[in-house]
Amino acid sequence: MKKHRLYLLILFSTVLGFVLVEIYKPKPIDWTQTYSSKDKIPYGCELLYKLLPQVFRNQQISDSKVPIYHKKAAWKNRKSNYIYVYQYFRADSINLKKLLAYVGAGNNAFIAAEDFYGLNDTLHFETAYLRKFTKDSVNISLENPALKPNKPYLYHHQSIGSYFSLDLPKDSLKKVIIKTNAEILGKNYDGKPNFIKINFGKGSFYLSTTPKAFSNFYLVKDNNADYAFKALSYLPENQVFWDEYVSIVGFGKKDRSILKAKNAKGEDDDIDTSPFKFIVSQPALKCAYFITLASLFIYLIFEGKRKQRIIPIIETPQNTSLAFVETIGALYYNQKDHQAISVKKITYLLAYIRNKFHLKTTVIDQEFRDDLSRKTNLTIAEINELFDYVENIQASEKVTEKDLIKLNKYIEDFYQKT
Repeated sequence: MKKHRLYLLILFSTVLGFVLVEIYKPKPIDWTQTYSSKDKIPYGCELLYKLLPQVFRNQQISDSKVPIYHKKAAWKNRKSNYIYVYQYFRADSINLKKLLAYVGAGNNAFIAAEDFYGLNDTLHFETAYLRKFTKDSVNISLENPALKPNKPYLYHHQSIGSYFSLDLPKDSLKKVIIKTNAEILGKNYDGKPNFIKINFGKGSFYLSTTPKAFSNFYLVKDNNADYAFKALSYLPENQVFWDEYVSIVGFGKKDRSILKAKNAKGEDDDIDTSPFKFIVSQPALKCAYFITLASLFIYLIFEGKRKQRIIPIIETPQNTSLAFVETIGALYYNQKDHQAISVKKITYLLAYIRNKFHLKTTVIDQEFRDDLSRKTNLTIAEINELFDYVENIQASEKVTEKDLIKLNKYIEDFYQKT
């Protein structure tokens, strides 16, 4: 009888655990396009916001709950940059007038959106969408030859389908064409402009039709963070205001409760849609569920007795990685093969740089050193000192113990500082 109680307790605990897991299991990935600086979801912009201090060094970075062009005291005596990333940009006539005044006063606005309602009429451009795609992944590029990467920036075609149409018909009868005064800074794989600069007054608009390129999802892929870095680097190094305002775009930008209430089905994400609650809400499924539980109880009562010998306990294998490292280290030390050790130290250093900073280490030239200096916040002198010594070691036919110790100190200092 005691054994039966034990089996029943185990069964009850198992069922209870299953129910709790179904109710409290992690929710699926949230693909809401919030583009918020505080969201870690795929289409949030937390990573981009953290990238801003590297682009605008020694400048104040702040998010604004109201449009910066409503706060004249914040920019009338100092030039600034306004950054807006969202799926759509929509401004009414009043907000649009204030935005134009803000840029016309000598400030700059970086706006990444698939559509620009209101602004497109004033600056004379339209946006369109590519309809035919031959590949699942396509690339975008920057027009400046100095900014073109060795490896293209790859994105899913639906993420970069929007582009600028810069030649607009003014009068369909006279066939008069308006030419937009825009500088093309980037194009998509089909040669259509997707990143432009339009001068307005004393300032400029930097407009991109690929907001997803600046989201968390794409910044962690391959070398795509380099694209965002270079696109933002067109802005002058002034104070930065990141737009966290809601009503300017008309869609609701950062208010998560409003965004979640406006999904395709009109349902709120707070509604519990766990499988268990659905089962108990349907009479037939509920009956089948409890019949299954009753059958399991009966099975445990009559067939729960153990029918095989006790399974021996197997001890968990010990982690001998440290011992292995010590053995290999002792082997190299006894052989006094300093040349081989230095080669491996340099190889691991380059692998570390590739994995952490996403830089190619095929050629260690001055461009590589400058890029590494920017990404690590180390001075160019420290970078040059490290790699000058690495080149000396690689060129030496014989490496002494003193040379190896000095190389190890350089590399360990680099690891600690980065």
